[in-house]
Amino acid sequence: MNQILNNKNTDYAKKCFEKAVNLGINFKLNQNVKQNNFDINKFSNLFEIPNFGKPVDKLITDFEKNILPFCTNFSSVNFMGFPDAGNSISGISGAIISDFLQQNLINSTFCAPIATFTEIAVIKWLREIIGYKIQDITNIWDVGGIITYGGTGSNATAMLLARENYHKNTMIKGVRNPQKYKVIIPKDIGHYSIKSSLMWIGCGDNVIEVETKDFKYDLKKLEKVLKENKGNIMAVVAYVGDSRTMTIDNLKEIANLVKKIDPNIWLHADACHGFSLAFSEKLKAKISGIELFDSISTDPHKVLAIPYCISALLIKNPEKMKLITSTSDLIMQENFAYGQITPFIGSKSWVSLKLWFALKSIGVNGIGKIIEKRCKMANYLKNKIIKSNEFVLINDVNINSVVFMYVGNKNNPKSIDYLNELSTKIYNYMLQDGKYYLHKFTLPDNKGILKKDALLIPLRYMSGNDNISKKDIDDMLNYIIKVARMLENE
Repeated sequence: MNQILNNKNTDYAKKCFEKAVNLGINFKLNQNVKQNNFDINKFSNLFEIPNFGKPVDKLITDFEKNILPFCTNFSSVNFMGFPDAGNSISGISGAIISDFLQQNLINSTFCAPIATFTEIAVIKWLREIIGYKIQDITNIWDVGGIITYGGTGSNATAMLLARENYHKNTMIKGVRNPQKYKVIIPKDIGHYSIKSSLMWIGCGDNVIEVETKDFKYDLKKLEKVLKENKGNIMAVVAYVGDSRTMTIDNLKEIANLVKKIDPNIWLHADACHGFSLAFSEKLKAKISGIELFDSISTDPHKVLAIPYCISALLIKNPEKMKLITSTSDLIMQENFAYGQITPFIGSKSWVSLKLWFALKSIGVNGIGKIIEKRCKMANYLKNKIIKSNEFVLINDVNINSVVFMYVGNKNNPKSIDYLNELSTKIYNYMLQDGKYYLHKFTLPDNKGILKKDALLIPLRYMSGNDNISKKDIDDMLNYIIKVARMLENE
Protein backbone atom coordinates (compact mmCIF):
# COMPACT_ATOMS: atom_id res chain seq x y z
CA MET A 1 0.00 0.00 0.00
CA ASN A 2 1.68 3.21 -1.21
CA GLN A 3 0.91 6.11 1.16
CA ILE A 4 3.12 8.64 -0.62
CA LEU A 5 1.54 10.72 -3.39
CA ASN A 6 3.00 9.98 -6.80
CA ASN A 7 1.97 9.79 -10.45
CA LYS A 8 0.77 6.21 -10.07
CA ASN A 9 -1.75 6.70 -7.26
CA THR A 10 -3.32 10.07 -8.11
CA ASP A 11 -6.81 8.61 -8.65
CA TYR A 12 -6.75 6.94 -5.25
CA ALA A 13 -5.37 10.11 -3.62
CA LYS A 14 -8.14 12.22 -5.19
CA LYS A 15 -10.72 9.75 -3.92
CA CYS A 16 -9.34 10.07 -0.37
CA PHE A 17 -9.10 13.84 -0.51
CA GLU A 18 -12.63 14.16 -1.90
CA LYS A 19 -13.93 11.88 0.83
CA ALA A 20 -12.16 13.96 3.48
CA VAL A 21 -13.53 17.24 2.10
CA ASN A 22 -17.09 15.88 1.94
CA LEU A 23 -16.77 14.68 5.53
CA GLY A 24 -15.72 18.15 6.62
CA ILE A 25 -18.50 19.93 4.73
CA ASN A 26 -21.21 17.64 6.09
CA PHE A 27 -19.86 18.06 9.60
CA LYS A 28 -19.87 21.86 9.42
CA LEU A 29 -23.45 21.94 8.12
CA ASN A 30 -24.78 19.84 11.01
CA GLN A 31 -27.26 21.78 13.16
CA ASN A 32 -26.22 20.36 16.52
CA VAL A 33 -23.07 21.38 18.36
CA LYS A 34 -22.18 17.70 18.86
CA GLN A 35 -23.76 14.35 18.23
CA ASN A 36 -22.49 12.31 21.18
CA ASN A 37 -20.83 12.89 24.54
CA PHE A 38 -17.27 11.68 24.87
CA ASP A 39 -16.37 9.34 27.75
CA ILE A 40 -12.69 8.43 27.93
CA ASN A 41 -13.51 5.31 29.93
CA LYS A 42 -15.22 3.87 26.83
CA PHE A 43 -12.28 4.63 24.55
CA SER A 44 -9.39 2.66 26.01
CA ASN A 45 -8.51 1.38 22.51
CA LEU A 46 -7.83 4.98 21.48
CA PHE A 47 -4.36 4.66 23.00
CA GLU A 48 -3.45 1.33 21.39
CA ILE A 49 -0.56 1.78 18.98
CA PRO A 50 -1.41 0.59 15.41
CA ASN A 51 1.13 -2.05 14.43
CA PHE A 52 -0.59 -2.64 11.10
CA GLY A 53 -2.14 0.13 9.03
CA LYS A 54 -5.22 0.32 6.83
CA PRO A 55 -5.98 2.14 3.56
CA VAL A 56 -6.68 5.86 3.93
CA ASP A 57 -10.17 5.68 2.43
CA LYS A 58 -11.18 2.99 4.93
CA LEU A 59 -9.56 4.93 7.77
CA ILE A 60 -11.65 8.00 6.85
CA THR A 61 -14.78 5.83 7.02
CA ASP A 62 -13.77 4.55 10.47
CA PHE A 63 -13.01 8.10 11.60
CA GLU A 64 -16.42 9.29 10.46
CA LYS A 65 -18.10 6.54 12.45
CA ASN A 66 -16.00 6.42 15.62
CA ILE A 67 -14.37 9.84 16.12
CA LEU A 68 -16.36 12.50 14.30
CA PRO A 69 -19.59 12.14 16.36
CA PHE A 70 -17.66 13.28 19.45
CA CYS A 71 -16.21 16.43 17.85
CA THR A 72 -17.54 19.90 18.65
CA ASN A 73 -18.99 21.76 15.68
CA PHE A 74 -17.92 25.41 15.98
CA SER A 75 -19.65 26.07 12.64
CA SER A 76 -23.13 25.20 13.90
CA VAL A 77 -25.45 28.19 14.22
CA ASN A 78 -26.24 26.81 17.68
CA PHE A 79 -22.62 27.18 18.77
CA MET A 80 -22.93 30.56 20.45
CA GLY A 81 -20.13 30.55 23.02
CA PHE A 82 -17.14 31.63 20.92
CA PRO A 83 -16.82 33.49 17.61
CA ASP A 84 -14.44 30.92 16.04
CA ALA A 85 -16.82 29.66 13.32
CA GLY A 86 -14.09 28.50 10.91
CA ASN A 87 -16.55 28.25 8.00
CA SER A 88 -15.10 30.75 5.51
CA ILE A 89 -14.97 29.10 2.08
CA SER A 90 -12.02 31.26 1.05
CA GLY A 91 -10.26 30.68 4.38
CA ILE A 92 -10.67 26.90 4.18
CA SER A 93 -9.48 26.96 0.56
CA GLY A 94 -6.35 28.82 1.60
CA ALA A 95 -5.76 26.37 4.45
CA ILE A 96 -6.01 23.37 2.12
CA ILE A 97 -3.70 24.90 -0.47
CA SER A 98 -1.20 25.98 2.18
CA ASP A 99 -0.92 22.40 3.48
CA PHE A 100 -0.49 21.06 -0.03
CA LEU A 101 2.26 23.54 -0.98
CA GLN A 102 4.38 23.02 2.16
CA GLN A 103 6.19 26.37 2.17
CA ASN A 104 8.49 27.10 5.12
CA LEU A 105 8.72 30.79 5.98
CA ILE A 106 11.72 30.44 8.27
CA ASN A 107 13.85 31.41 5.24
CA SER A 108 12.76 33.19 2.08
CA THR A 109 15.01 32.78 -0.96
CA PHE A 110 14.97 28.99 -1.22
CA CYS A 111 12.22 27.91 1.24
CA ALA A 112 9.39 30.33 0.57
CA PRO A 113 10.14 33.17 -1.85
CA ILE A 114 6.61 34.18 -2.94
CA ALA A 115 5.03 32.92 0.30
CA THR A 116 7.20 35.31 2.32
CA PHE A 117 6.01 38.31 0.33
CA THR A 118 2.34 37.35 0.40
CA GLU A 119 2.69 37.17 4.20
CA ILE A 120 4.34 40.58 4.24
CA ALA A 121 1.39 41.86 2.18
CA VAL A 122 -1.09 40.45 4.72
CA ILE A 123 0.72 42.14 7.61
CA LYS A 124 0.90 45.42 5.67
CA TRP A 125 -2.86 45.24 5.04
CA LEU A 126 -3.58 44.62 8.73
CA ARG A 127 -1.34 47.55 9.71
CA GLU A 128 -3.17 49.82 7.27
CA ILE A 129 -6.57 48.68 8.48
CA ILE A 130 -5.64 49.19 12.15
CA GLY A 131 -4.20 52.69 11.50
CA TYR A 132 -0.44 52.22 11.79
CA LYS A 133 1.89 54.26 9.60
CA ILE A 134 3.22 52.36 6.57
CA GLN A 135 6.84 52.71 5.50
CA ASP A 136 8.90 51.34 2.63
CA ILE A 137 9.71 47.67 3.18
CA THR A 138 13.30 46.86 2.28
CA ASN A 139 13.91 44.07 4.80
CA ILE A 140 12.15 42.01 7.45
CA TRP A 141 12.67 44.70 10.11
CA ASP A 142 10.58 47.16 8.09
CA VAL A 143 7.48 44.95 8.02
CA GLY A 144 6.19 45.76 11.50
CA GLY A 145 4.60 42.48 12.42
CA ILE A 146 4.73 38.71 12.51
CA ILE A 147 2.24 35.90 12.04
CA THR A 148 1.89 33.55 15.02
CA TYR A 149 -0.27 30.52 15.74
CA GLY A 150 -2.58 32.17 18.26
CA GLY A 151 -3.28 35.16 20.48
CA THR A 152 -1.26 33.65 23.30
CA GLY A 153 1.81 33.52 21.06
CA SER A 154 1.24 37.11 19.94
CA ASN A 155 0.77 38.34 23.50
CA ALA A 156 3.84 36.44 24.71
CA THR A 157 5.95 38.00 21.95
CA ALA A 158 4.58 41.44 22.89
CA MET A 159 5.69 40.86 26.49
CA LEU A 160 9.11 39.77 25.24
CA LEU A 161 9.36 43.03 23.28
CA ALA A 162 8.25 44.96 26.36
CA ARG A 163 10.93 43.25 28.44
CA GLU A 164 13.70 44.03 25.96
CA ASN A 165 12.47 47.59 25.56
CA TYR A 166 12.51 47.96 29.35
CA HIS A 167 15.99 46.46 29.84
CA LYS A 168 17.89 46.01 26.60
CA ASN A 169 19.95 42.86 26.07
CA THR A 170 18.02 40.92 28.73
CA MET A 171 17.90 38.11 26.17
CA ILE A 172 21.68 37.85 26.55
CA LYS A 173 22.20 38.80 30.19
CA GLY A 174 19.07 37.20 31.61
CA VAL A 175 16.40 38.67 33.90
CA ARG A 176 17.80 40.22 37.07
CA ASN A 177 15.53 41.43 39.87
CA PRO A 178 12.37 40.06 38.21
CA GLN A 179 10.17 41.82 40.79
CA LYS A 180 10.92 45.05 38.91
CA TYR A 181 9.47 43.73 35.64
CA LYS A 182 5.87 44.61 36.43
CA VAL A 183 2.96 44.59 34.02
CA ILE A 184 -0.39 46.28 34.60
CA ILE A 185 -3.66 44.64 33.52
CA PRO A 186 -7.32 45.40 34.32
CA LYS A 187 -8.73 43.41 37.23
CA ASP A 188 -11.08 40.46 36.61
CA ILE A 189 -11.05 40.65 32.81
CA GLY A 190 -7.37 40.06 32.00
CA HIS A 191 -6.56 37.16 29.66
CA TYR A 192 -4.43 34.37 31.14
CA SER A 193 -1.86 34.68 28.34
CA ILE A 194 -0.29 37.84 29.79
CA LYS A 195 0.37 36.39 33.22
CA SER A 196 1.53 33.09 31.74
CA SER A 197 3.85 34.71 29.21
CA LEU A 198 5.56 36.75 31.91
CA MET A 199 6.39 33.53 33.72
CA TRP A 200 7.50 31.88 30.48
CA ILE A 201 9.97 34.70 29.71
CA GLY A 202 11.45 34.72 33.21
CA CYS A 203 9.78 37.83 34.64
CA GLY A 204 7.79 35.93 37.23
CA ASP A 205 4.24 36.49 38.40
CA ASN A 206 4.51 40.27 38.59
CA VAL A 207 1.13 41.35 37.33
CA ILE A 208 -0.54 44.35 38.96
CA GLU A 209 -4.32 44.27 38.61
CA VAL A 210 -5.97 47.69 38.58
CA GLU A 211 -9.62 48.13 39.55
CA THR A 212 -12.18 48.52 36.78
CA LYS A 213 -15.41 50.43 36.21
CA ASP A 214 -17.88 48.85 33.80
CA PHE A 215 -15.10 46.41 32.81
CA LYS A 216 -12.70 49.24 31.84
CA TYR A 217 -9.72 50.64 33.70
CA ASP A 218 -10.56 53.01 36.54
CA LEU A 219 -8.29 55.74 35.14
CA LYS A 220 -7.74 57.45 38.49
CA LYS A 221 -6.58 54.20 40.06
CA LEU A 222 -4.47 53.42 37.02
CA GLU A 223 -2.74 56.79 37.40
CA LYS A 224 -2.15 56.12 41.10
CA VAL A 225 -0.58 52.71 40.43
CA LEU A 226 1.62 54.10 37.64
CA LYS A 227 2.98 56.85 39.88
CA GLU A 228 3.52 54.53 42.86
CA ASN A 229 5.50 52.08 40.71
CA LYS A 230 7.23 54.54 38.39
CA GLY A 231 10.41 53.04 36.96
CA ASN A 232 9.32 49.46 37.66
CA ILE A 233 6.56 49.12 35.04
CA MET A 234 7.60 47.55 31.76
CA ALA A 235 4.15 47.32 30.13
CA VAL A 236 0.49 48.26 30.40
CA VAL A 237 -2.04 46.01 28.67
CA ALA A 238 -5.47 47.22 27.53
CA TYR A 239 -8.25 45.16 26.00
CA VAL A 240 -9.93 46.07 22.75
CA GLY A 241 -12.72 43.62 23.46
CA ASP A 242 -11.82 41.52 26.50
CA SER A 243 -12.40 37.78 26.26
CA ARG A 244 -15.37 37.84 28.65
CA THR A 245 -17.51 40.93 28.13
CA MET A 246 -15.92 42.18 24.87
CA THR A 247 -15.68 45.65 26.39
CA ILE A 248 -13.47 48.17 24.57
CA ASP A 249 -11.37 50.22 26.96
CA ASN A 250 -10.70 53.97 26.82
CA LEU A 251 -7.74 53.59 24.49
CA LYS A 252 -6.77 57.23 23.91
CA GLU A 253 -7.05 58.12 27.58
CA ILE A 254 -4.93 55.13 28.61
CA ALA A 255 -2.23 55.86 26.01
CA ASN A 256 -2.00 59.55 26.91
CA LEU A 257 -1.92 58.83 30.65
CA VAL A 258 0.74 56.12 30.47
CA LYS A 259 3.08 57.98 28.10
CA LYS A 260 2.74 61.18 30.14
CA ILE A 261 3.90 59.43 33.31
CA ASP A 262 6.58 57.24 31.70
CA PRO A 263 7.17 57.34 27.91
CA ASN A 264 9.29 54.17 28.08
CA ILE A 265 6.41 51.94 29.24
CA TRP A 266 5.37 49.52 26.49
CA LEU A 267 1.68 49.83 25.60
CA HIS A 268 0.10 46.62 24.35
CA ALA A 269 -3.44 46.35 23.00
CA ASP A 270 -4.94 42.88 23.10
CA ALA A 271 -7.29 43.32 20.17
CA CYS A 272 -7.65 39.66 19.27
CA HIS A 273 -11.39 40.30 19.01
CA GLY A 274 -11.84 44.04 18.63
CA PHE A 275 -9.50 44.67 15.69
CA SER A 276 -12.30 43.36 13.45
CA LEU A 277 -14.19 46.66 13.90
CA ALA A 278 -11.47 48.39 11.88
CA PHE A 279 -12.89 46.78 8.73
CA SER A 280 -16.14 48.74 9.12
CA GLU A 281 -16.43 52.46 8.36
CA LYS A 282 -19.43 52.54 10.71
CA LEU A 283 -17.74 50.83 13.65
CA LYS A 284 -14.02 51.62 13.50
CA ALA A 285 -14.42 54.78 15.60
CA LYS A 286 -15.08 52.45 18.56
CA ILE A 287 -11.40 51.48 18.57
CA SER A 288 -9.99 54.93 17.91
CA GLY A 289 -6.67 55.32 19.71
CA ILE A 290 -5.49 51.76 19.09
CA GLU A 291 -2.87 53.18 16.70
CA LEU A 292 -1.18 54.85 19.70
CA PHE A 293 -0.18 51.49 21.19
CA ASP A 294 3.28 50.00 20.71
CA SER A 295 1.91 46.58 19.80
CA ILE A 296 -1.44 45.05 18.88
CA SER A 297 -2.42 41.38 18.88
CA THR A 298 -5.06 40.24 16.39
CA ASP A 299 -6.74 36.87 15.88
CA PRO A 300 -8.30 36.33 12.43
CA HIS A 301 -9.34 32.81 13.46
CA LYS A 302 -11.51 34.36 16.16
CA VAL A 303 -13.35 36.95 14.13
CA LEU A 304 -12.99 36.33 10.38
CA ALA A 305 -14.26 32.71 10.25
CA ILE A 306 -10.73 31.59 9.34
CA PRO A 307 -9.92 27.99 10.37
CA TYR A 308 -7.46 27.53 13.24
CA CYS A 309 -4.87 28.82 13.91
CA ILE A 310 -3.69 32.26 12.87
CA SER A 311 -2.82 35.38 14.82
CA ALA A 312 -0.80 38.47 14.02
CA LEU A 313 1.27 40.73 16.25
CA LEU A 314 1.56 44.23 14.81
CA ILE A 315 4.29 46.65 15.96
CA LYS A 316 3.97 50.44 15.80
CA ASN A 317 7.72 50.94 15.30
CA PRO A 318 8.95 48.09 13.07
CA GLU A 319 12.57 48.69 14.14
CA LYS A 320 11.69 47.42 17.62
CA MET A 321 11.70 43.88 16.23
CA LYS A 322 15.50 44.11 16.26
CA LEU A 323 15.26 43.88 20.07
CA ILE A 324 14.31 40.19 19.80
CA THR A 325 16.22 39.17 16.68
CA SER A 326 18.02 35.84 16.97
CA THR A 327 20.67 34.38 14.69
CA SER A 328 21.62 30.88 13.65
CA ASP A 329 23.50 29.35 10.75
CA LEU A 330 20.28 27.41 10.07
CA ILE A 331 18.44 30.70 9.52
CA MET A 332 19.75 32.60 6.52
CA GLN A 333 21.11 36.05 7.34
CA GLU A 334 19.15 37.55 4.49
CA ASN A 335 16.87 40.55 4.26
CA PHE A 336 13.59 38.63 4.30
CA ALA A 337 14.22 35.52 6.41
CA TYR A 338 11.28 35.57 8.82
CA GLY A 339 12.97 33.13 11.18
CA GLN A 340 15.09 36.00 12.49
CA ILE A 341 12.10 37.70 14.17
CA THR A 342 9.69 34.93 15.14
CA PRO A 343 10.35 33.88 18.76
CA PHE A 344 9.15 30.42 19.84
CA ILE A 345 8.66 29.41 16.18
CA GLY A 346 11.10 27.40 14.08
CA SER A 347 9.75 25.94 10.86
CA LYS A 348 6.89 28.22 9.93
CA SER A 349 3.95 27.10 7.83
CA TRP A 350 2.13 29.39 5.42
CA VAL A 351 -0.87 29.92 7.71
CA SER A 352 -1.26 33.50 6.48
CA LEU A 353 -2.40 32.16 3.09
CA LYS A 354 -5.89 31.46 4.45
CA LEU A 355 -6.18 35.09 5.56
CA TRP A 356 -4.73 36.24 2.22
CA PHE A 357 -7.46 34.23 0.45
CA ALA A 358 -10.20 35.68 2.67
CA LEU A 359 -9.04 39.29 2.27
CA LYS A 360 -8.61 38.94 -1.49
CA SER A 361 -11.94 37.13 -1.92
CA ILE A 362 -14.19 39.12 0.43
CA GLY A 363 -12.39 42.46 0.49
CA VAL A 364 -12.23 45.00 3.29
CA ASN A 365 -15.73 46.35 2.56
CA GLY A 366 -17.23 42.87 2.46
CA ILE A 367 -15.64 41.93 5.77
CA GLY A 368 -16.90 45.20 7.23
CA LYS A 369 -20.48 44.26 6.31
CA ILE A 370 -20.04 40.86 7.97
CA ILE A 371 -18.77 42.49 11.18
CA GLU A 372 -21.66 44.98 11.14
CA LYS A 373 -24.21 42.18 10.81
CA ARG A 374 -22.53 40.29 13.65
CA CYS A 375 -22.85 43.32 15.92
CA LYS A 376 -26.48 43.80 14.87
CA MET A 377 -27.28 40.22 15.87
CA ALA A 378 -25.68 40.75 19.28
CA ASN A 379 -27.70 43.93 19.75
CA TYR A 380 -30.83 42.05 18.75
CA LEU A 381 -30.17 39.56 21.55
CA LYS A 382 -29.35 42.41 23.96
CA ASN A 383 -32.72 44.05 23.27
CA LYS A 384 -34.56 40.73 23.63
CA ILE A 385 -32.96 40.25 27.05
CA ILE A 386 -33.73 43.81 28.17
CA LYS A 387 -37.39 43.38 27.21
CA SER A 388 -37.70 39.91 28.75
CA ASN A 389 -38.82 39.09 32.28
CA GLU A 390 -36.67 35.96 32.58
CA PHE A 391 -33.18 37.34 31.90
CA VAL A 392 -30.90 40.16 33.01
CA LEU A 393 -28.11 41.72 30.93
CA ILE A 394 -24.72 41.90 32.70
CA ASN A 395 -22.55 43.87 30.25
CA ASP A 396 -22.66 46.74 27.80
CA VAL A 397 -22.66 45.23 24.32
CA ASN A 398 -19.68 46.81 22.53
CA ILE A 399 -19.08 44.16 19.89
CA ASN A 400 -20.66 40.69 19.85
CA SER A 401 -20.51 39.51 23.46
CA VAL A 402 -23.81 39.37 25.34
CA VAL A 403 -23.38 38.30 28.97
CA PHE A 404 -26.65 37.42 30.67
CA MET A 405 -28.27 35.34 33.41
CA TYR A 406 -31.55 33.53 33.70
CA VAL A 407 -33.36 34.87 36.80
CA GLY A 408 -36.90 33.64 36.25
CA ASN A 409 -38.46 36.93 37.32
CA LYS A 410 -36.22 39.99 37.06
CA ASN A 411 -38.57 41.98 39.30
CA ASN A 412 -38.13 39.47 42.09
CA PRO A 413 -34.88 37.55 41.52
CA LYS A 414 -33.76 34.83 43.90
CA SER A 415 -30.45 34.85 45.77
CA ILE A 416 -27.12 35.10 43.95
CA ASP A 417 -26.13 31.64 45.20
CA TYR A 418 -29.34 30.14 43.85
CA LEU A 419 -29.00 31.84 40.45
CA ASN A 420 -25.32 30.89 40.12
CA GLU A 421 -26.13 27.28 40.88
CA LEU A 422 -29.00 27.30 38.39
CA SER A 423 -26.81 28.90 35.71
CA THR A 424 -24.20 26.19 36.25
CA LYS A 425 -26.87 23.50 35.94
CA ILE A 426 -28.14 25.03 32.69
CA TYR A 427 -24.60 25.03 31.32
CA ASN A 428 -23.98 21.41 32.31
CA TYR A 429 -27.29 20.37 30.77
CA MET A 430 -26.28 22.04 27.50
CA LEU A 431 -22.99 20.14 27.51
CA GLN A 432 -24.78 16.84 27.85
CA ASP A 433 -27.60 17.67 25.45
CA GLY A 434 -25.28 18.77 22.64
CA LYS A 435 -27.80 20.97 20.81
CA TYR A 436 -26.53 24.39 21.94
CA TYR A 437 -23.42 25.88 23.42
CA LEU A 438 -23.04 29.11 25.39
CA HIS A 439 -19.91 29.94 27.36
CA LYS A 440 -19.80 30.16 31.18
CA PHE A 441 -17.32 31.86 33.53
CA THR A 442 -17.16 33.90 36.71
CA LEU A 443 -17.55 37.66 36.54
CA PRO A 444 -18.02 40.32 39.23
CA ASP A 445 -21.27 42.27 39.03
CA ASN A 446 -19.33 45.40 38.11
CA LYS A 447 -22.47 47.31 37.17
CA GLY A 448 -24.61 46.23 40.15
CA ILE A 449 -27.25 44.50 38.03
CA LEU A 450 -28.07 41.93 40.71
CA LYS A 451 -25.73 42.87 43.57
CA LYS A 452 -22.77 45.24 43.26
CA ASP A 453 -19.45 43.36 42.96
CA ALA A 454 -21.06 39.99 43.76
CA LEU A 455 -19.38 37.12 41.89
CA LEU A 456 -21.73 35.91 39.18
CA ILE A 457 -21.68 32.81 36.97
CA PRO A 458 -23.43 34.06 33.83
CA LEU A 459 -23.87 32.60 30.37
CA ARG A 460 -22.24 34.31 27.42
CA TYR A 461 -23.37 34.54 23.79
CA MET A 462 -20.62 35.37 21.31
CA SER A 463 -20.98 34.25 17.72
CA GLY A 464 -18.88 34.89 14.64
CA ASN A 465 -21.11 32.78 12.42
CA ASP A 466 -22.53 34.78 9.52
CA ASN A 467 -25.28 32.16 9.09
CA ILE A 468 -26.88 32.95 12.43
CA SER A 469 -30.36 34.48 12.26
CA LYS A 470 -32.81 36.20 14.60
CA LYS A 471 -34.80 32.98 14.69
CA ASP A 472 -31.72 31.09 15.88
CA ILE A 473 -31.36 33.57 18.74
CA ASP A 474 -35.07 33.37 19.60
CA ASP A 475 -34.88 29.57 19.62
CA MET A 476 -31.83 29.68 21.90
CA LEU A 477 -33.57 31.90 24.46
CA ASN A 478 -36.65 29.68 24.43
CA TYR A 479 -34.40 26.67 24.91
CA ILE A 480 -32.71 28.25 27.95
CA ILE A 481 -36.11 29.14 29.48
CA LYS A 482 -37.39 25.61 28.93
CA VAL A 483 -34.27 23.99 30.41
CA ALA A 484 -34.23 26.39 33.39
CA ARG A 485 -37.87 25.71 34.27
CA MET A 486 -37.33 21.98 33.95
CA LEU A 487 -34.31 22.13 36.27
CA GLU A 488 -36.17 24.29 38.81
CA ASN A 489 -39.01 21.78 38.92
CA GLU A 490 -36.80 18.75 39.51
